[in-house]
Amino acid sequence: MRLQSQILLSVLGITVLAQVVFGFLVYREITESRGDQLTIFLQYLNREVAERITLPGDKYVSEIYLEELRNRFSTPGSILLVQKNSQILYYATAEGNKLDIPLISQQLQAEYSDKTNHGLVNLGQDKYYWAISDLPDKNYQLIMLEPEANEETRITTVLKQRMLTTGIVVLWLAVWISLLLSSKISKKLAEKNEQLKHIALHDNLTGLPNRTLLNDRLKQLFLQSRRDNLFFALFLIDLDHFKEINDTLGHQFGDELLKMVSARLLASIREKDSISRLGGDEFAVLLPQTDFAGSKLCAERILNAMDKPFRINNISTESKASIGIAIFPEHGDTVEALMQHADIAMYQAKKSQSGFAIYHPAQNKHSMRRLKLMADLRVAVESKEISIAYQPLVNDNQKMINRAEVLARWQHQELGNILAEEFIPMAEQMGLIRQLTLQILEQAVVDCKKWNQQGYAFGISINLSTYCLQDFSLPDKIVSILETADFNPAKVEFEITETALMHDLSRAGKILNELSSAGLQLAIDDFGTGFSSLNYLKKLPIDTLKIDKSFILDMHNSSSDQAIIKTIIELGHNLNCQVVAEGVENQKTIDSLNLLGIDILQGFFYCKPLNFSDFQQWLAREFAEPVTGQTKA
Repeated sequence: MRLQSQILLSVLGITVLAQVVFGFLVYREITESRGDQLTIFLQYLNREVAERITLPGDKYVSEIYLEELRNRFSTPGSILLVQKNSQILYYATAEGNKLDIPLISQQLQAEYSDKTNHGLVNLGQDKYYWAISDLPDKNYQLIMLEPEANEETRITTVLKQRMLTTGIVVLWLAVWISLLLSSKISKKLAEKNEQLKHIALHDNLTGLPNRTLLNDRLKQLFLQSRRDNLFFALFLIDLDHFKEINDTLGHQFGDELLKMVSARLLASIREKDSISRLGGDEFAVLLPQTDFAGSKLCAERILNAMDKPFRINNISTESKASIGIAIFPEHGDTVEALMQHADIAMYQAKKSQSGFAIYHPAQNKHSMRRLKLMADLRVAVESKEISIAYQPLVNDNQKMINRAEVLARWQHQELGNILAEEFIPMAEQMGLIRQLTLQILEQAVVDCKKWNQQGYAFGISINLSTYCLQDFSLPDKIVSILETADFNPAKVEFEITETALMHDLSRAGKILNELSSAGLQLAIDDFGTGFSSLNYLKKLPIDTLKIDKSFILDMHNSSSDQAIIKTIIELGHNLNCQVVAEGVENQKTIDSLNLLGIDILQGFFYCKPLNFSDFQQWLAREFAEPVTGQTKA
């Protein structure tokens, strides 16, 4: 039954019930107050009687007048009497009434003696309601008797008529009120249902269709395209480095960014295309009747729209996109296959940094491994399964360790050792690098304190990702860890690549200045491979330059490499920086670097990266006596 009908029937039912209750109460009230009504009626007649009856007077004339009053105001069976001193003087009654008037007077006198001016009395075989009212002359009273049966009939008839009339009016009003109310309520409920439906099928933040609506549209488009033998394309879009932006600048900033991204995506597609937000920073686009060429054009439009920086609250940031493309029927004959293949293509686009990639079956093997590693990496980071290896940085002239570089290692339960070159970029893309960096710092501080307690006074050196340099809260987190561990900040050095600095020098510079002010050391890793090295040295508080190993490995075969190494060493010293040579593998290289004035050496010649226990054994073997390390004050 429709809601409108339910409301109507409910209101009608309540109305009928109210009518029944109303009728019962009215009937009861009328029945219980007949005597009172007769008394009131007699009081109304007093004026007529007082004006027309002269007491004492002509009995004939008075009785005629009483009969007129009886006919005008009473029922045919009623009786009117006038008495004085309990004696009946005049009366008017219906013809054929055989009541004994003197007997009536005696019975009424008995009733009236109880100081009651109305009641019910038995007269012969019938019952009469009676009432007495004083006339203006207090010696005279007007008495009225009304047969019980006549009164019942009259009251019932009047009640029925009034109830019927009132009921019809009330029911008519109730029907229209019910219709109006039910119509209004139904309209409101319909609007609310539409709102709830919209909420259930759309993203609350951007207003775009959500995953549920996308799946429904994808299934419909799939069936239609298969029936009509048409192409269509599915895009899966992921924003690059969104989590770092969200964590660094706050969720409100991230929400505003997602709204702006949604607007740009909508402006880049056709009216018949459909865009959805799947959650987080993931979007999907459906392009009906679109083949390979059309997909490329649309992908390029989207990437061009995303090239322009986003400006929110006077802060400018970039948010590139990676797009994976799957086309029906070439890349899948089921909805699930298309979604999976578009996802694989998206990760291929991220890896190649090409902006977009169209699915190719050859990507499956690599992408399935990548998807598995990404899922397992999140678990490994959250459960602190990423281990640490150490490689010493040695001052060869003084035969002492300056620092130990901290390197992340992941031993996968099924796939074995996963190289840092593979899982660190994953951690960056998944927004896990900040959490991983802080975990590594905490463990490295604990290990280094143990070595310091044994008499080895060297510090640690840790790589700092590009994405960490976007997080203004990072310096406070690092200082908090060191204060909790009671570890000297001067013994911690962070290595930053020139590529990381190129991403956003202004923002990175503020964070690096805070770290330097807190007493930590800073080094530029892979120095010489970037494009603006001198600009970095001018603007940043750098303590160490690490020459990229590509120059070291071939220095004996390349005079250019030797010249570059010499220039970097002299530049570093002139700027009061230590200079480190990476990739040292033989004594000949060490001798050449010492002649050029190198400060610190690092490479397999001294030691490969070792876990804590193996590094402990290496220390005991290479340095029978603890040695004092150096850190730049």
